[in-house]
Amino acid sequence: MPIRLFVPTVALAMLGTTGAALAVSPSFDCGNAKGQVEQLICKDDTLARLDRETTRLYGMALDARSLPAPQKKTLLAEQRGWIKGRNDCWKASDAGVCVTASYLERIHELRHAYAGARTQDDKGISRGPFDIRCPDIKAVIAGTFVQTEPGFAYLRWLDQQLVLTQTPAASGARYAATTGNGEAMFWDKGPDAQLTLPGKADMNCRVGIRD
Repeated sequence: MPIRLFVPTVALAMLGTTGAALAVSPSFDCGNAKGQVEQLICKDDTLARLDRETTRLYGMALDARSLPAPQKKTLLAEQRGWIKGRNDCWKASDAGVCVTASYLERIHELRHAYAGARTQDDKGISRGPFDIRCPDIKAVIAGTFVQTEPGFAYLRWLDQQLVLTQTPAASGARYAATTGNGEAMFWDKGPDAQLTLPGKADMNCRVGIRD
């Protein structure tokens, strides 16, 4: 079945706070925002949307009747640890980039590990994980996509992870990132995709829905 990746995305290095009036509020009360990171989220449309989606997925995962009590305890601990890590982004050289990457990783983890987080996609802005198979990578890439302004692609395989932001494209959905080793690109065209990693030739890949 043809796969459409439902995301709009601009390179992570270009991400910054909008400075404009918020069209959406985060999941917490900005009147009681604590610390630099929560204040940053309250000032940025994209971060606010990522916060709401992360909270939505977490709530569905936690409330799932099929989730055993020990796993709920683990999920609660994971979320507390993730919030602490997100809030530590004030130490990063670019807090906005750090917070964005933290949200995208958490969205991916929730969707990957908890079936309950994938039950109401019509009410959210994230999709995945998808299985992406590329001939020169000896592992299946798990891909999660988030539709914000800009939109994002999060790819993970083995010990690698890559956050890309959507850029204009004549067809399909194209995502790009600047890494320490050079430029990376993922271009989805239905069930087919092209992946370019720094220092490597373009790879023609196939995208499928994970069972």
